[in-house]
Amino acid sequence: MRFRRLLAPLLAAPLFATLALGSGCEEPAPTPKLKGQTHLTLIHTSDIHSRLYPYNLQLGQVDSGLGLGEALSIANVGGAARISHIVGRERARASRVLHVDGGDCFQGAPVFNFFSGEAEIRALDAMGVDAMLVANHEFDRGALNLGIQLQNWANFPVLAANYLLEDPAQPGASPLGAQLQPYTVFNLDGLRVGLIGMGNLSSMTSIFDAPNRLGITPLNTVEVAQFYTDLLRPIVDVVVFVTHLGLEVDERMIQNTTGIDVILGGHNHIVLQPPKRVRDCSANYDAAVNSYYIELNDPNAETGKVRRYCRPRDVVLAHSGAFAKYVGRLDLIVSNDPEDFPGEAGGASPYDPANGFEVISNDYRLFPVTEAVPEDPIVLATLEPYSQSLDALANLELLVGYARDGSRRFSTSGGDSPLGNMIATAMWLRLGVQTDFSMTNTTGIRADLVPGPVTVEQMYNIFPFDNSISKMQLSGVEVQDLFDFVARRSAGRGCVSQVQIAGARIVVDCTQRKTPDGPPGVATDIYIGARNPKVNCASDADCPDKGLGSCDVEGGVCWQPFDSLASYELATSNYLAGGGSGFRVLQRNTTQFDTQIQQRDALVDYIRAGEPCTIRPPCPADQNGNGSQSDECSSLLGLSATCTKSGVCDHDEPIACKTDGDCTKLDKDFVCACPESVIEGDTCSSDPARPCEAGTCVLRACRDDVAAFQRSVCENAPSASVERECEEGLAPCRTAGETCKYLSCVDRYIGNFSDGRIRMVGQ
Repeated sequence: MRFRRLLAPLLAAPLFATLALGSGCEEPAPTPKLKGQTHLTLIHTSDIHSRLYPYNLQLGQVDSGLGLGEALSIANVGGAARISHIVGRERARASRVLHVDGGDCFQGAPVFNFFSGEAEIRALDAMGVDAMLVANHEFDRGALNLGIQLQNWANFPVLAANYLLEDPAQPGASPLGAQLQPYTVFNLDGLRVGLIGMGNLSSMTSIFDAPNRLGITPLNTVEVAQFYTDLLRPIVDVVVFVTHLGLEVDERMIQNTTGIDVILGGHNHIVLQPPKRVRDCSANYDAAVNSYYIELNDPNAETGKVRRYCRPRDVVLAHSGAFAKYVGRLDLIVSNDPEDFPGEAGGASPYDPANGFEVISNDYRLFPVTEAVPEDPIVLATLEPYSQSLDALANLELLVGYARDGSRRFSTSGGDSPLGNMIATAMWLRLGVQTDFSMTNTTGIRADLVPGPVTVEQMYNIFPFDNSISKMQLSGVEVQDLFDFVARRSAGRGCVSQVQIAGARIVVDCTQRKTPDGPPGVATDIYIGARNPKVNCASDADCPDKGLGSCDVEGGVCWQPFDSLASYELATSNYLAGGGSGFRVLQRNTTQFDTQIQQRDALVDYIRAGEPCTIRPPCPADQNGNGSQSDECSSLLGLSATCTKSGVCDHDEPIACKTDGDCTKLDKDFVCACPESVIEGDTCSSDPARPCEAGTCVLRACRDDVAAFQRSVCENAPSASVERECEEGLAPCRTAGETCKYLSCVDRYIGNFSDGRIRMVGQ
């Protein structure tokens, strides 16, 4: 069906008609010209980010409100086979329909790290996508790799109008110049739809360097959009843009052009429900003639610009989310009948025949990709070899730790986040790194840490990029410049911190300006390194330097103000060190040293070095007035323990037990892990008639969740009997109890919490 639509315009050409007559075949009847109201359906996916297989996600309020499930629950979402089922179902429910993917199908899960985009292109092809846009992450393995993957596997148009590509015939050039096209035209039962692609520019800062490694010259967004709109308008009925520019640029492009009907956007990972309606031709107004206009380049004009006067129209702007969580369906009623566009107060119709079919109304539906959605067997079969290869190449189900509450990559305050702090600390303290402070970009952390068993696969989802840790020496002036840039970048993004740090503390003022005419955003109260903790501070007022954020309340230590004349060593990702995300202050530094230690590996090793989840009851009060609270902790736990500042009994040795009661009397969330007393079942339990001699108290949730994780290995058994034999061989409850005695705990004791090290002011 897809190839028939692509060939339809060619079959109407004179050459094909001549061949048909010459062979004795009847000339096909011409498609009747449409008149009046017509229905068009656009199915939209974007920013799949290699989530070709279903994955677990802890749902926030936004995803819950959009239909993925109950807030804070863990849902199994995503997967290309599920997406394909939804797309096929919606195709069957519509007549004139296109499925368009908005790019960034690469990068975000281990399948990309090992197969460089081959699986992603094949999955899109298997689900029958009508066209795909090239976006920024398609270039993560270089332009040559992208060209090879498209050349080998893409049987559909691949679009990018705003990239001027190098000649593929030149030595060493990628084949992209022969593969990407600015637009494509579909004939949908007489309705001619022009589809124009606009790739990303904002996240591909390297393409503005001349020469650049990608062989791409970026073109002006508004100029390109208007050029191709004008080019296609005489031969199509509807003009649709698929973009990866981001919401703000989409809106600006609409306001400075005329003639676009619909934009399917991406890049910001957001859902517009319902879609926005943005007025085109609305950025400029000429009061002298009482008309709006757009500006076009004209080298013959005195100012280099000419005005084209136009009537503002509504353009439908839709974004359909990211990470394979949703499929968007946009239903449009379009018409070329002037009577469907009545004028104001009975005046003349504003309809302009030059615009072909214009949108009368639209309806948008968002389909969550949940485990309730069946999987398309064709896509499953396509992806099965990659799944098997991943099992052989990387032990993705290897357990790294256990996260009792998970870890969020974003902070409710807009500053430092629990996961960001833990990652930055892992870089900062890594053996072979160990610098004065560390920094990574917030947007480089691509997923939350889901509560439950932490696997190597989750580490890839959090850190899909193979970025390593670079070290460099910075002067105090460079440190100030660095954090000022962070402040400006954060202020321009809703006053949300764009970095995560360790070994330092800063205040980001989103309203203050360095100069009166400069952009908002200044870093103040910068601290690097803690003082000798002679003062056990409870607030900033307790510190010798009473600046905002000078007291680390959690640790009870005061921090050292940074010195503009001093020198500091920074650990950061090689992406930021190379100037990624605009960090030119780091790119210019000549002291850089790449440790070749991947950020992902640093995080894995940091978590593994932690202690298991252990009982830490509140410090008991000394009833007799003798001894200390630490003595009471030791007496309560039966081993050497210390009463911490936070008021809990901390200990290094595991707590021994013989029955569950020995643990639950200290904390109801713990049970006794003992192999000889375990009762296997869907719910793990202990046999009180068989007390063990040397058990250990473990977190009940850890044992139960790891047991469920072990059982999942047997879920795909060919029969119930084989599944039962599989579970009996694994003994998931006994194995889980023993595992949780040693499995590291992802909790606040390894820094999994926000402590205000980045304070946002002026939100």
